[in-house]
Amino acid sequence: MTDHSTSMRTWRLRAAAAGGLCLAAMVIAGIALGDRVPPLDTWIVGHLYSRPETAPATVATVISGAGTIVGLVLLLAAAAALLRRWRAGSARLLPRHGVLLVACLATVALQAAFRRPGPPVTSQDWTYPSGHVTVLAALAFTAFVISLELTAAWRATVLAASVTTLAAVSASRVTLGEHYLVDVVAALFATVGAGLLAVAALNLRPRHRVPG
Repeated sequence: MTDHSTSMRTWRLRAAAAGGLCLAAMVIAGIALGDRVPPLDTWIVGHLYSRPETAPATVATVISGAGTIVGLVLLLAAAAALLRRWRAGSARLLPRHGVLLVACLATVALQAAFRRPGPPVTSQDWTYPSGHVTVLAALAFTAFVISLELTAAWRATVLAASVTTLAAVSASRVTLGEHYLVDVVAALFATVGAGLLAVAALNLRPRHRVPG
């Protein structure tokens, strides 16, 4: 077996192991919690909840909606940039990136497995993991994996924008009382876990990284 093949196999095993650990942590936490609410989440609902029609609630609602748009724009921009590199061969991986996106989005189905109620202030059902954050995380994770085939500037831009947007949207969902903090954290673990497993299975290790 060549050094390259050994390195590739090791990389895929590590990605799969990390993905499995993320998913396992999310599942174990969900089972351990059951319908119980962590003390931190109880405190957040009591002190940080933004009532409807207040200024903080309006801002949080705008952020919540705009975040998904930002994630979609990042994904489309990265995909368009990769398409322009068709001759380099990287763009032919886009169908695999599509499968990656679907795999990440599929984790929202875990809501039906846990059926955990959300904060009582909005009476939301099946909030673990957060569907809203799952969608945004799926878009952001796929955009970042695509950016690994592009330049360092692309990678830095997508990563910074993704982290900032995910943090803002996650905070908005919590302050609106749509989700507990544990719901949005679970969405991140589940989406990244499924994404890493898919990356390993689809062999999406960067092939034609362009410096700069």
